[in-house]
Amino acid sequence: MAREIAIAGLDGTLEVNEDGELIYTKSGLETEVLKPEQAIERWPSAERQIRQVLATLE
Repeated sequence: MAREIAIAGLDGTLEVNEDGELIYTKSGLETEVLKPEQAIERWPSAERQIRQVLATLE
């Protein structure tokens, strides 16, 4: 089950799946699969949230 990460100002949704991949969906049409470090580079303000969600998967 994917867990959504709320990021202020994000145009779309960011979720972490069971495999630790981050799924970014923009407007329900475009989807990108990112590794955690890629997501942190793109949204550095969400690093803490991303790492917290990843820690719950371990």
